[in-house]
This record gives sequence, C-alpha cells and structure tokens, in this order.
Amino acid sequence: MGLDAKGYDMCFRPTEIQMKTCSKCGAANKPIATECESCGAELEKVVQDFDADQASLDSAIKPPVAPASPGAPPIAPPAAPKAPSKKGER
Repeated sequence: MGLDAKGYDMCFRPTEIQMKTCSKCGAANKPIATECESCGAELEKVVQDFDADQASLDSAIKPPVAPASPGAPPIAPPAAPKAPSKKGER
C-alpha cells in the first residue's frame, strides 16, 4: 500500500492537491490553511479549475499510431474526390 510519512493511505489522495507556499517566509502549508503555520501571514486563496486543467491535459493527448509492419508498403493518403462529370463527357 502507498502510505505517507504519517501512515495515511495515499491511494485516494488527488494528485491535484498541492501544499500552499507562504509568500512571506516560503514555508509549506496545508492546502486548507488560511494563514502560514510558520509566520502567521495570510495565505493567498488559490482557486483551481480542475475541469480546465483536465481539458488541457486531454487536448494534449494524441491517439497512438500503429507502427508499420516490416516490409509493408507505405500507406498513401486517400485520393482527392473527383469532380462530377458533365453530361455527355467521358
């Protein structure tokens, strides 16, 4: 099991949660802290749009391309469609 330093199960901890860093002293604070545990300075409220983050990650994913078989001929792109012929032309 994945246990952290305090023995908590880390299996269900979202990876998006990050410690808040104090802009005054640089100390790491709990994500829910409103003031620095080290110096008492007020911490910034950080609102993170997880849906937007996920959308940017999803758009970066490209579908996998199957590798060509050894000795197989290269695949040509599809031909452009032909214009309809006029009546009477061949």
